[in-house]
Amino acid sequence: MLIDYHLHNHFSPDSEANTEALIEEEEKAGIHHICITNHGEWFEKEKGIPGSLNYEKAIERFQNTLKEITDLRQKFPTMQIGFGAEIQYEEQAMDDSKKLLESLPFDFVLGSIHNLDGINISGPHHALDFCKGKTEEEAYGQYFEELLRLVEWGHFDAVAHFDILKKMAVEVYGPFKPEKFKPIILKILKTMKEKEIGIELNTASLRKRCRELYPHPEILKWCVEIGIEHYTLGSDGHKADEYGQDLDKALQIAKEAGIKTLSTYKNHIPTKHPI
Repeated sequence: MLIDYHLHNHFSPDSEANTEALIEEEEKAGIHHICITNHGEWFEKEKGIPGSLNYEKAIERFQNTLKEITDLRQKFPTMQIGFGAEIQYEEQAMDDSKKLLESLPFDFVLGSIHNLDGINISGPHHALDFCKGKTEEEAYGQYFEELLRLVEWGHFDAVAHFDILKKMAVEVYGPFKPEKFKPIILKILKTMKEKEIGIELNTASLRKRCRELYPHPEILKWCVEIGIEHYTLGSDGHKADEYGQDLDKALQIAKEAGIKTLSTYKNHIPTKHPI
């Protein structure tokens, strides 16, 4: 079974994609469980500068997203279309983030890190600036400490692209070595277990940059050992040629790590499906 639980459309600041075309691409790939997870914050894609979530600016956009999804559910009755969001951790914006999530009937919410030291660490324009003057230990250490703060906040269903810093950091430090950061990673995973937070297998970096799944397969094995309950697949697609991509590869990596089920969500309630 394949699902795609990380998708962006024209209501997200980093995509101009038509939602109906998105659904058609997923259907072509044989995927019938999807979730639209647009960014809560707004930013200017061309500038590569991270934005902050503002409730007043976000609520109307997500209301319009929900209306569109509701209409398309009627047009595509065999497609399960979830209403979701991707919320980045930014301390000053988390009250507005929580207010947004409580204001609308989201099915599924991803929590993520994009912004460190005012730099968008996931974008190619400025991400390498974050690594300047930092050792590998300092850069990844800062990232994982921020990820720990995100999971301690905990108002979401699954962690998105768990080790995304490696996307650009690989150009500075070489391949990411999770063993070097095992203590903080295990602390994060144990906190996720306690809070019943899942993790996504994100295929975006299989297509470019470090050519490796988020998270590293070794981290997935630690997830299984610790007892993380819920796993999703996400292409992190923003345009037609990205939707549904490499999910079959992610599924195989999941099986090799010992993962037995994938989860879909309705009103934040997960349902497990054998793989």
